[in-house]
Amino acid sequence: MKKTNHQRTNIMTIRLTALLVAVVFVVGTMLVPAELYAAESETGEAQAAAVEETATEPAGAAAEETEPVLTDESEAEAVDAVEPEATEAVAEESEETEETEETVQNDLSEALAVDLDRIDEDAYDGFIYKLEDSTTNKEIKEMETAIEELPQEQTASVVVDKEVYAADSIETIAEVADPSMIEYIEPDYIVNALGTDDVYYDDYGWYLDMINAPYVWDQGVFGAGATVAVLDSGVNKEHEDLKDTNYSADQFNAVNAVNNTGNTRDVADDFGHGTKVTGVIAASYNNGKGLTGVMPESTIMPVKVLDKTGSGKVSYIIKGIDFAISKKADVINMSFGGAFSGEWSINLENALKRAKAAGIILVAAAGNDGLNTAYYPASYDCVVSVGSVGPSGNHSSFSNYNKYVAVSAPGEYLCMPSLKTYKDCYGNYVYYTADTARPSTSSGTSFATPQVAAMAAMFKSLNIKGSKTAFNQDAFMSILRASSTDCGSRGYDIYYGYGLIDFEKAFEYVNQVNVFTVNLSSTVYDYNGSVKTPAVTLMLGAIKLIKDEDYTVTYSSGRTAVGTYKITVEGINDYSGTKTTSFQIRPPLVKSIKAPKRGKKKLTVRWKAMSSSQKSKYKSAITGYQVRVARKANFSNAKYKKVKGISKTSVTVKGLKKKKTYYVQYRSYKVVGSTTYYSKWSGKKKAKTK
Repeated sequence: MKKTNHQRTNIMTIRLTALLVAVVFVVGTMLVPAELYAAESETGEAQAAAVEETATEPAGAAAEETEPVLTDESEAEAVDAVEPEATEAVAEESEETEETEETVQNDLSEALAVDLDRIDEDAYDGFIYKLEDSTTNKEIKEMETAIEELPQEQTASVVVDKEVYAADSIETIAEVADPSMIEYIEPDYIVNALGTDDVYYDDYGWYLDMINAPYVWDQGVFGAGATVAVLDSGVNKEHEDLKDTNYSADQFNAVNAVNNTGNTRDVADDFGHGTKVTGVIAASYNNGKGLTGVMPESTIMPVKVLDKTGSGKVSYIIKGIDFAISKKADVINMSFGGAFSGEWSINLENALKRAKAAGIILVAAAGNDGLNTAYYPASYDCVVSVGSVGPSGNHSSFSNYNKYVAVSAPGEYLCMPSLKTYKDCYGNYVYYTADTARPSTSSGTSFATPQVAAMAAMFKSLNIKGSKTAFNQDAFMSILRASSTDCGSRGYDIYYGYGLIDFEKAFEYVNQVNVFTVNLSSTVYDYNGSVKTPAVTLMLGAIKLIKDEDYTVTYSSGRTAVGTYKITVEGINDYSGTKTTSFQIRPPLVKSIKAPKRGKKKLTVRWKAMSSSQKSKYKSAITGYQVRVARKANFSNAKYKKVKGISKTSVTVKGLKKKKTYYVQYRSYKVVGSTTYYSKWSGKKKAKTK
C-alpha cells in the first residue's frame, strides 16, 4: 500500500515515524496465513511434482527517507522544540493506517471459502478470488490497473475475465481490490499428472484388445471429426507416431495456460505426460511405427496446464477449460488431480459445469493413491471418473476407489509415445527405446482415462444423426452404464464403477432402437370419438433420429374409444430391434362442478346436467362419476364415493364433521374389462357442513 514520505526537520518526529512504520511492517507480516495444504503425490515418468513458491515483499514496506544532518547542539534544540500535539498527531495517523490495513486483511480472510488450518501448505500456490456480480466495470478497470502496477515480486492475473482472478497472496489481493468487491476467496490448488513407469513389458497390444477397439476399426470408425482437448503438459508433435496426428487449426489451435515460455501458443511438452496421453488417444494407425491410438483419426487440441515438473494450478486448468469451450472441443481429457482434506475449488467446478452445459464430455483420472478417497476433478458430479484395471481385468492396486468412479479401463504397463527416441517398432503396438531392446511402458489412471475420452470422441464422430453438441455427458453416461462389462461385485461398485469399457458393446448398443427414448406428442387424450394418432420422436439423450430413414412407427388399430393403445417403433438401415410404448384415451369431463348442497355432517357434490345430444355422444365413454371430499385443499385424507350412470348429476358424502369447511371435486370414469379409466378432475368448490 502506497505511503507518503513526510520530510521533517525534527529528529524526534523522524525517529517516531520510523518506529511506527516498523510496527506496521511486523503486524502486516503476522497477518500472512501460516498453514497451507498439499495434494497427495502421484508418480510418473521422471516425475516428482515440485511446487515453486514465490516470496513476496511485505505490503507495508516503508519508502526510504532522507535524514537531515544535525550537530549535537541543533539536535538538543530540536528535541526541546518538539510540540506534544504534533507527536500525538503522527502517532494517531500511524495507528489509523495500521488499523486500516489490518481491517482490510481481516475482511478478506473472512471471505475465504475454506479453513486454511485444515490444509497442508504445499497443496496450493496463491489464491483465486471471485468478484461479486454487482462489481462495476469501473471498479474492475481500477483493479486491473492496480494489478498492472504491482511490483515485480508480487503477481496477480485474470483467470476468467471480469469474474475470477488469481493472486500470490491475500496481501496482494488487499492491494488491488476492495473487500466489498469479492464474493469469496479460495486457494489456488495444485494438481499433478498421474502415472507410474515400468520398463519391462511383453504383452504389447493387450489393452486395445481388452476394450475391443479393433472391432470399431473394422467398422471404419476411427474418430474422424471429433476434437479432444487434452489438458496436460503439452505434446511432442515431432514424435514419429504423432507427427501425422490431426491437431486443431493451423497445427495448434492450442493454449499454454502455464505460459512458462512467454508464448501462450507454445505447447511443446517438457515433461512427457501429455505426449503419452495424446498417444493413447490418437497415435497413427497402421503406419508401421509405434502403437495405434484408440481413435487415431480424432483431432487433438493440446492445452498445456502442467509444467515441466508435472504440476499445475487450478487457475491454469480453468483457463484451459474456458479455452476448450471457446474453441468448441467435443471432449476434455484430464489425466491429473489431487486429493485434499478440505473442500475443493468452487471456481473449477463452475468451469466444468460451463463445459458440460456447452455439450462437452468431461473425463478425468480417479487417482493413483489406492485409497477410498475423493479425487478432483474426477469426483465432481459433472465428470466421468475413470479407474484402472490390469491385464487380468482386476482392479489395479494403485487405482483410487470411491462412489464417484464411473467406469474402468486398462491402466497398467501400457506402451505409448514419450520424449525419448525410439527405434522401429515390432508390430503396431510397441515402442523400443534407443538403448535397449525393451519397450518403455507406463501405468496409472492417467492412461486409462484417455481410452474413455476416445470412446466419447467415437460417439461425437458418429454424430448419431444429429448435432455433436446434442450428444452430451448424460447420453454418454447412459451408454457407459448399459454397455460396460460388469466386474467385481454384481452391478455398480466403488472399485470398477459400472465396469470395464467395451467399444464393441457400446457401438452395438447405440445401434439398438431399444436404447432410445420414444417421445410422444401426447400420452393422454380426452375422448371425443375421433381417431387419435400421437406424433413419435425417437431420441438418444438430446439426439433425434429421422423417421422413415432410421425407424418406422406402427399404431394399434381402433384408437377411438376409451382405453390404452400401443405404438411399435422398429429400426431400419443402421438400426435394429423394436421398442414399444403406449398412450391412453380417457373419459371426458363434460360439465363443470356446482356449489355443494350443505347438510348436517354431509355434503352433496353436484355438477351441471348434460344435454340430450351430449348424453348420446358420450354414453359409450362414461360409466359413472366419482367425487372426493377433504378438509384440505390438496385433498390429502380425502373421502371418495362413486355413482353409476351417465345421467347422474350428484353424489352425497356422509359421515363428515359438523360445521367444518370441506373442499370437493368430481370426475367421470369408464370401466373397460378389468381396467377403470378416469377423466381429469373438475375444478374445486368448498362448503361448510351444518
